[in-house]
Amino acid sequence: MRASARRTAHCVGTGFMAVDIIRNTLGANSILEHRHAGGSCGNVLAILSYFGIRASAVGRIGKDPAGRELLADLRRARVNVGLLEAEEGYGTPIVIQETWCDARGMPHHRFSRACPLCGATLPGFRPLLNAEISELVSRLPSHDILFFDRVAPGTLALARSSRGKNALIVFEPSGIKDERLFVECLRNADIFKYSRERLSDLSRFLRQARPPVEIQTLGKDGLRFRTYRSGRLSKWHRLRAFPAPSFRDSAGSGDWCTAGLLVHLVGLSESTVQLPDLASIADGLRFGQAIAALNCSYDGARGLMYAMTRERALRETQKLLSNAKPQLPEGVVVAGNGIQKDLACATCSSA
Repeated sequence: MRASARRTAHCVGTGFMAVDIIRNTLGANSILEHRHAGGSCGNVLAILSYFGIRASAVGRIGKDPAGRELLADLRRARVNVGLLEAEEGYGTPIVIQETWCDARGMPHHRFSRACPLCGATLPGFRPLLNAEISELVSRLPSHDILFFDRVAPGTLALARSSRGKNALIVFEPSGIKDERLFVECLRNADIFKYSRERLSDLSRFLRQARPPVEIQTLGKDGLRFRTYRSGRLSKWHRLRAFPAPSFRDSAGSGDWCTAGLLVHLVGLSESTVQLPDLASIADGLRFGQAIAALNCSYDGARGLMYAMTRERALRETQKLLSNAKPQLPEGVVVAGNGIQKDLACATCSSA
């Protein structure tokens, strides 16, 4: 498959997009709450846009206060939301992220799909409707990359359509759900990236469908990747993680790594490029790991975007890649929806 290498390359993304509610007690006298567009797909699209790549979101959200927050923040990140359908009577996904220090002063974070105050289960992901894919495909802008992170019939149909138009297909699931559909998604993917912590034994699925590039993340131990070409599976190639210059929060690291890889591949030349060789994959993943390490110095999955400009982030990333110490801004201006307040009930404070 081929992807445009122009800086104006276009990525369409579909999958999990949510409002991230970040509750932070680090260095604060009371719990502070920040709200941003999130979810794996939402983060990857916003990060790609941050690096100058056109990004369009496709999916279904609720026509509710959280949905308006999600749309506003994605627009602020210059992500095209014209194909995000806001539906009456449904809730927009919300994810709670809590960050705190343990007795030794070490920061930790956890995710939750329940309101920490009222206990209500927060709205979840709703997939694209298979019956509406034909009409949706006719409205899609021309794109070079399709990113998706959920297994569903409608999403698979969209991937097949984009693959038929020579888009680079990037599949990054968090679960299997339907084994038959999962294998079909693998068969239509050019790059398959997943977490070993969430998906541990995929050997029987991968024997049925060998994506050209397989990337397995290993948390704090970095990642490894291998390729499958001309009927041959390469050995695993290991890349260790960069230490965060000033660790605060590891949320979003995988999303920055994915986006960093795509940014590198898009920027390889001024003409179209085929799927990269081992060296290009390694370079792209190293860039993604380095930018992810910088983001770990800030709260939330995309805190780096609010701390420094793209140009500054690229300079500091190059320092990490050169084994030099990056210089981080002392403070972070919390952007997103501009909300920073004492903790409130997640199910009602969106209003």
